[in-house]
Amino acid sequence: MVEYNEEDILTFPQGLMGLPAMKRFLILEHKPGSPFRWLQSLDEPSMSLLVCDPWAYVADYDPQLRASDETDLALTDSEARMILATASIPPGKPEGMTLNLLGPLVINLSKRIGKQIALDGGTYTIRHRVFQRSRSEAVAA
Repeated sequence: MVEYNEEDILTFPQGLMGLPAMKRFLILEHKPGSPFRWLQSLDEPSMSLLVCDPWAYVADYDPQLRASDETDLALTDSEARMILATASIPPGKPEGMTLNLLGPLVINLSKRIGKQIALDGGTYTIRHRVFQRSRSEAVAA
């Protein structure tokens, strides 16, 4: 298990989508300089999610938070926030990496609370392909 201090804990009061019982997490560095991190559950130590800065791959990402989400997170304009996307990388196929841009993790860094929000439709999906398919892959599909 990783050593940590109480002030390192992030609390997601509502849990995560599909994982409502998991409420306490740590954000762990993947590698220095990497856009990836690990969201490590403290409630289920065998569970961690690969997350990343969505802007590292989607420069024009513009998630619109609802007022209710900002209230739940006690966010104000001056409040430091972090937005992360869960990432999925098929074993041995990094070119198949996808990001969940429809359900980002929004974190109030000063209060150490977070929430996975469901954005309203639009152009984002739960499986946003990071690397575009090659022409031969598209024809084969």
